[in-house]
Amino acid sequence: QASPRHSAAAPPRRPTVSRHSGRSARRRAPAMIIPIRCYSCGKLIGNKWERYLQMLQSEKSEREVLDELGFNRYCCRRMMLTHVDLIEKVMNYNIYEKRGHQLGGEEDQVAPMDM
Repeated sequence: QASPRHSAAAPPRRPTVSRHSGRSARRRAPAMIIPIRCYSCGKLIGNKWERYLQMLQSEKSEREVLDELGFNRYCCRRMMLTHVDLIEKVMNYNIYEKRGHQLGGEEDQVAPMDM
């Protein structure tokens, strides 16, 4: 006898994945590419990036800021000091945002060539 759990007629269950994070579009964080964890030791560093930038704006030295945020290991300090946020520079080359239209519009379609 096959148990109901292992019956051949029952379809396999799929894990449910929520596609909506629960945040509204207005509260979404700006797009940034910041390492979430230190590559060497695995310490969580991504959640401290915004505070790191704010503290640097307040005329504190990098050493003081890193000490206050609790970055004691030199590998984590390296991650914060050497990170370059390139997303803003890359977005300068987004031609579709500059043109003010969406991808797939009439202007994006190529006309057939006459032969």
